[in-house]
Amino acid sequence: MFVQKIKNYLDSINGVLQERFENREKLLLMARELIRFCGETISLSHKGRREEALKKYELAISKAFEIEKIISNFPELLYGDVGVAFQELAEASVVVSLYFNVDLKLPNELGIPDIYYITGIADAIGEMRRRVLELLKKNEVEEAEKTYQIMEELYELLWEFEYPKSLVPGLRQKIDSLRRILEETNHDIFLAKLGRS
Repeated sequence: MFVQKIKNYLDSINGVLQERFENREKLLLMARELIRFCGETISLSHKGRREEALKKYELAISKAFEIEKIISNFPELLYGDVGVAFQELAEASVVVSLYFNVDLKLPNELGIPDIYYITGIADAIGEMRRRVLELLKKNEVEEAEKTYQIMEELYELLWEFEYPKSLVPGLRQKIDSLRRILEETNHDIFLAKLGRS
């Protein structure tokens, strides 16, 4: 009787577990695809290839909504690579908006949770440093300073926004490393101005 009851229970949930397993496998592939689309979006943005970047960005958003559909049925599968993929999409959104002056899409327009959007903003500040360095190479110091100003403003917003680790995991560490990135970027701009004079 005792063993039979457990057997009946296990038999009853077997189908659900199988479905969860299949969706988990599907999600991992989709998350990797989304990460790839976002990486390509950011890379193409740095190269100034607007049309290609925006095309990859649209593919990324579409993939995020596909993932979000599965997550709505299996919320426990939102971890690991899926969270990373959502964070990458937020980062790509900020980068695309900065480079090509397109409307910045917010989490609900991307199909991603707020916490991943917030940490994605933090990661985008690192990508802005890359933009500053590219501009300095071309001797576009004023444009580099404008980008640096945006970096600083976003850093201040995130710093003031900080919540306990459990609410926005990883944000504290990102904010700490951003301070160093800002100092290095400011120093690079200072040296570029010095070189000019």
